[in-house]
Order: sequence, then C-alpha cells, then structure tokens
Amino acid sequence: KIKGRNNYSVVINITVDKYAHFSNITPELIEKEIFGEVEYFIMHKHNELERIFAYVRKIDKYEEDNYGLIYFNKFGGFQFIEIIGIDRCVGFFKIENLYYILDREKI
Repeated sequence: KIKGRNNYSVVINITVDKYAHFSNITPELIEKEIFGEVEYFIMHKHNELERIFAYVRKIDKYEEDNYGLIYFNKFGGFQFIEIIGIDRCVGFFKIENLYYILDREKI
C-alpha cells in the first residue's frame, strides 16, 4: 500500500496538427504548451529500447486573469506523454472553485 504520494504539476511541449479534426486539409504542425498533473511514471522496453512515459491528467482549457495569472476550473482527460516532452515543473493551488498555476517563466 502506498502511504505517501506526490503528484507533479508540469508543463508539456507537444506538436499537434492544427487541422486534425478536418480530413481534407493539409496538416499544419504547431507546437503547443499544455499543463497537467503526473499520476505516475512507467518504463516501456521494446526491441532493446527503453522509454519512460508519464501518465498525465491534462488541463484542457485555461485562462489568464487581469493580473496575468493562469487559472482553470477543472481537469481534463488522461494521456501518456513521453517524458522528454516535459519542459518544467509548475505549482497548482486552489482558491474557492479555481485552480491557479504558478509558473516561474510567466512571472
């Protein structure tokens, strides 16, 4: 039984197709920064190649307030992310029904 646990709040850099939802449009790849909370890490070995993945609960939608602070009100779905995509750690804190993100690069 796990007695203690630390979920890491992170910023992840991923490349996505801007027009992924449209089948007849030429793909346009853009870099996107997403926030999430790591649930756990796993190591996967295939053909003598080891890779480490993080299982992350993503934040789908976030906004910026009048003071430049980033906030969100709910977590989104889960996704496996290769750890090389994790850029940095951030902090989450809750005030009433909103979660604020402390990111040193945004201060």
